[in-house]
Amino acid sequence: MAGAEEQIEIPTEVTEGGEPLMPRREKKPHEKGITFREFDHVKDFEDLVKTIVQLCDGEEQERLREMEDWIVKNEGAWVLPEGFNSFLGSVFHKPDWPSAGRIAMVRLLSYGAEQDDIVYILNMDRKDHTVMNYAQKIDRLPITEQESLAMFFCNLFETGSASQWLLYTSEWDAPGGGLPLSNMRVTTKVAVTALLGDTPTLVNYGSALMANLATKEFFDDVCSELAMAILQFYQGKPPEEQVFRCMKALGKFCAVASRDVPQLVKMIGPEPSKFSGMSPRVDELIEPIMARLATVPMF
Repeated sequence: MAGAEEQIEIPTEVTEGGEPLMPRREKKPHEKGITFREFDHVKDFEDLVKTIVQLCDGEEQERLREMEDWIVKNEGAWVLPEGFNSFLGSVFHKPDWPSAGRIAMVRLLSYGAEQDDIVYILNMDRKDHTVMNYAQKIDRLPITEQESLAMFFCNLFETGSASQWLLYTSEWDAPGGGLPLSNMRVTTKVAVTALLGDTPTLVNYGSALMANLATKEFFDDVCSELAMAILQFYQGKPPEEQVFRCMKALGKFCAVASRDVPQLVKMIGPEPSKFSGMSPRVDELIEPIMARLATVPMF
């Protein structure tokens, strides 16, 4: 795999006036996030074929053959044609296609995220937003699909270019109406839904995704929503590893949104000191947050 300095770059998104619509440029080398690499990718591909091949037309069956070259034969994502995202649209959005096919496809994307060329697939989807429109529905999907999506978003932090794609702020119209969507808003929804999810696996992915976000530079408009999810999560009794991951994220959100997030922590609670003494590494993260909270005026 190419080093950080060799990573493939996605072209910068711009407004109509030519202004960039992407997160602040990284000021430090990419820090690999928490990822999950336990795959049987050959079985996942076989599962995909088994569940959807009878539903595919001739062109879609050709996409399956090209996916075999990519995933099983390890020939790289470059073997996929420009129209591959149309095939993704069928898998993710056709209501009569099975959930098992969506799970297998997302797992294959998660497996492929280890390589820099995953951005080739992400870049193809910049117009139709097939992946993000599917991810936006995470709270309405079966739990197993939620878990697959959350793992995929975690694994996109394997490389700098893919993780930056998650944070783009350019907007598009949401299918069916509603507030406009952006990659950053969808990523936020995935992180929140996973952290407050209904299974230990989903929560584990959610805490990892929060920690991964803490390694990046982004705008402050989503920090309050992310922080509120962490505070709700902290109402329970999470294990040390997940407390540590989320405390790292909470510290970052307090720094980015230096007024709003500390006020939220003060008003909603619990204060991070609830977890003092849990472990030395958690205590180390709590100290600067508590120092920042001490400067927040009481209402």
